[in-house]
Amino acid sequence: MKTDPNPARSDHRPSSEELNPYLAELNALRDWKKRLTLALQLAKSIAAQTTIDSLLNELVSATQKLLLADRATVFLVDQKNGELWSKVAAGTQTIRIPISAGIAGSVATTGELISIPDAYSDSRFNQEVDKKTGYRTHSILAAPMKENQGKVLGVFQALNRLNEDGTVRSGGFDHLDAELMQLLAGQASVAVENALLYDQLRLATEDTIYRLAAAAEFKDKDTSEHLHRMARYSEILARKLEMPEDWIAMLKLAAPMHDIGKIGVPDAVLNKPGKLDAAEWKEMKQHPIYGGEILKNPSADALILSETIALYHHEWWNGKGYPYGLKGEEIPLEARIVAVADAFDALTSKRVYKPPFSLEKALTILEEEKGTHFDPAIVDAMQDIIPEIKEILF
Repeated sequence: MKTDPNPARSDHRPSSEELNPYLAELNALRDWKKRLTLALQLAKSIAAQTTIDSLLNELVSATQKLLLADRATVFLVDQKNGELWSKVAAGTQTIRIPISAGIAGSVATTGELISIPDAYSDSRFNQEVDKKTGYRTHSILAAPMKENQGKVLGVFQALNRLNEDGTVRSGGFDHLDAELMQLLAGQASVAVENALLYDQLRLATEDTIYRLAAAAEFKDKDTSEHLHRMARYSEILARKLEMPEDWIAMLKLAAPMHDIGKIGVPDAVLNKPGKLDAAEWKEMKQHPIYGGEILKNPSADALILSETIALYHHEWWNGKGYPYGLKGEEIPLEARIVAVADAFDALTSKRVYKPPFSLEKALTILEEEKGTHFDPAIVDAMQDIIPEIKEILF
């Protein structure tokens, strides 16, 4: 007589009702794995950001993707002014609020996560914001971003948890969403501290550059406003020419150093109200060389660009400029951009030898010099950014 080798085996197959809990748990685990994988990918992207503006953009995008949130805002704490601020609020404009105001303020002051399934039932939520914007806030999830010692650096705030089909989910954010937000906030804190430090260093560098450049402009009886205007024109032109943003940022820093070499030119030549004689003009034409000497052998990227601009911003497209007689694309692009920006600001500004010209006259002069003095493509770009020019000029 044969015996069953597996006497405990049963031919019973579980019903779909019995399997449903296990399938639901399996799907939840798959979703969790998928979102953790996304969190790791986003962490790499966040770590790559070096400026606070780009980082905040990335953090807002990461919050929306990771939590399936309709909107998100990342606030940073401004202890000096007692405020929370954000340069990025997805779907809205830049925000600045009192540090104790609203849901974000509660998170900032207590350091605790807040999850609200129905915003309108919570007294801390200001419904006037929705009335002004036309947006309807249903659910809110807000978490603190803390540094190593536990000090709150900022607040992540997500609005309206969505379903996969894009509809607002009833019940709002769940405990897994909260865990993911806290994970994201933890990853972001180091990046935010680094970006804020980078911004402080950038501002210190910018301040130093403007002070050095102002020394030359002071001798030339010009003002720091000229430096800021021509740097902005250079920035906008470079962006119109579709240059990389990192390069544009460096150009804006470097542009004010274009005339640093004027420090070496005698005051009598710089400030002469009339036409320069041959000897004086020869001396004036040395200032690019002086600038190159002052800035030679730089190590910082901004100063490398500054040296190039100082040396070549008086070269002409047709090869008749100075000091080297370069022509066309032999002239570095940064110098060609600054040449147009600087000339435009000189034309529209009062100088010892002339009154300010109108916008129309200045643009006409640039157009007349296109292809001889200036790069035609950059003059064309100048014509295309007139709205931005007016905002700076007027």
